[in-house]
Amino acid sequence: MVKQFQLYRWLRFLFLLTAGILIVLEPVKSFNIIIYIVSSYIAIYGVLSIIDGWSIKRSTGENNIAIGLGVGALFLALGVLLFARFFIPLVPPVLGIILLVNGINQFRDSHEMAKRVQKITPYLDYFYSALLMLAGIVFILNPSKTIIFIYQLFGASLIVLAFFEIINSRIYRH
Repeated sequence: MVKQFQLYRWLRFLFLLTAGILIVLEPVKSFNIIIYIVSSYIAIYGVLSIIDGWSIKRSTGENNIAIGLGVGALFLALGVLLFARFFIPLVPPVLGIILLVNGINQFRDSHEMAKRVQKITPYLDYFYSALLMLAGIVFILNPSKTIIFIYQLFGASLIVLAFFEIINSRIYRH
C-alpha cells in the first residue's frame, strides 16, 4: 500500500513537472494540448459515471442521477473541446475591468478614510490602488500577452506543486 502511494506521488510529480515546464517554455504550443487533456478528462469521467449508473440500475432496478451526470459530462467535454478557444480570450478583458473597478474603489475608499482620519495619509493604499488600476488597464489593452503570462504563471505553479510532491514523498516515506 505504501509503495503504491509512493508510486502515485512520483507519477504526479512527473506529470506536474512535465506539464509545468511545457507550459512555461512553450505556452502557445501547449495551449491546445491542455484543452485536449481537460476535455479528455471530463469525457472519461462522463463515461465512468454512465457505466456506474448502469451498474446501479442493473443491481437495484432504479434510475439514478449518475447516468444523467455522465451524459452531462460528455456534453461538457465536447463544449470544452469546441468552445474553449472562444472563451479564453474574454478572460483578460473581463478580469481587467474587475481590477480597474476595484482599483478605483480602493482609491476612493482610501481617500474617504483619509478625510475622516486627519493624521493618516494612506500612501500604501494609494500605491495598491494604482497597481490595481495599472494591471486592469494592461489586461484590457493587451489581452493576448496577459493570457500567455497567466498561463505561464499556472505552469510555474505546476512546477512548484511537483516539488511539493517530492517533499511530501520524503516526509511520508518514514
